[in-house]
Formats: sequence, C-alpha cells, structure tokens
Amino acid sequence: MEKPYTDFVGTVWEQFPQLAQLHDSENITLPMWDLDKFVESTYYNFKAGRKPLYRLSKLIENYAQENYKPLLASFEKIARFKFVERRYSTIINKIPKIWIVGDFEKTQFHLSSKIDVLNCKNTDLVNVWSVITHGPQGPFGLISEEFENGNFRGFFTSDPDICRYALKIMGEKLDTELDI
Repeated sequence: MEKPYTDFVGTVWEQFPQLAQLHDSENITLPMWDLDKFVESTYYNFKAGRKPLYRLSKLIENYAQENYKPLLASFEKIARFKFVERRYSTIINKIPKIWIVGDFEKTQFHLSSKIDVLNCKNTDLVNVWSVITHGPQGPFGLISEEFENGNFRGFFTSDPDICRYALKIMGEKLDTELDI
C-alpha cells in the first residue's frame, strides 16, 4: 500500500503496520459522530478541512474538562492558537495540565503556570494538528498534518499504544516529557 501520510504522522503510522489494513482510502471524510462513536471505532483515518477538525478537537477538549484529564494540543502557527487562547485560559481551570505545541517564534505568552507552551519551530511538528487527552484505556485523540493550505490528513485513535508512541516521538522532538 502507498504510504498515506508523511512527516510526523507518517512516522507514527508506520510504527503500527496493522493500521494499513484499516486504511480505507474510499471513505475518508471526517464524520459528524459524537466522541463515544469515535472512541468505539478505535481508529478512523480522514482528510478534512479546519471546520470538522475544530469540531472533533472541541469534543476531545470537552472530554478532558468533564473528566479532569490533561490535554495536549498542537497548532501550526501562532494565529491558530490565538483563536482559542481565551478558551484555553478557561479550560485550564478545569483540568490539571495543558501542553500547547506550535511554531510560535519568540512570542511571549501570559498563561497559567499549568500551561506549557512548546515551540516546534524547525521540526516536522510545524504542520501538525493534534489533540490528545487521557481516557479510561489511556491516551486517545486525533493526529493529523496539513498537506495543503487548510487541508489535513490523519487519523483519530483510541488505541493508547499509538497515542503513547506519538507522545513519545513528540516529546523527543521537543526535548520534554508529555505525560498524558
């Protein structure tokens, strides 16, 4: 099978050969499911624009708040984070920790000490949109990459091994531990 993903997402995907069997190149739109349906599916690959990814991101963020779980969110650029900065300043009061990853240059942030801002400049994380939290089985979430302006490809997974691996690789690239 042709590799559907490149860069960081491709590195994660290639570590789990069983995902190739689940990759359905015909049905890759991001459905309007509730979070339980995504988690139940265990794995779902997609191509999507920002709007469906934003919706899925909010479902994951809401889960983190409702269950007091840590959250990792990666943004491609500062403007993407600025769009949700106020919301994250509120979310942090309802969860133990947030890691924010993005290509932030030398921007200063005035956020809660429970929010770690990590700069991914000069890494293959600069085009990554991911949102990961901790569920009953372990970490779960979406992992995607921008492959053309405003269009992303990636997958949602509730398989904790896949998410742990993604977090491990992200942590190595950012020289930090992402303990979700």
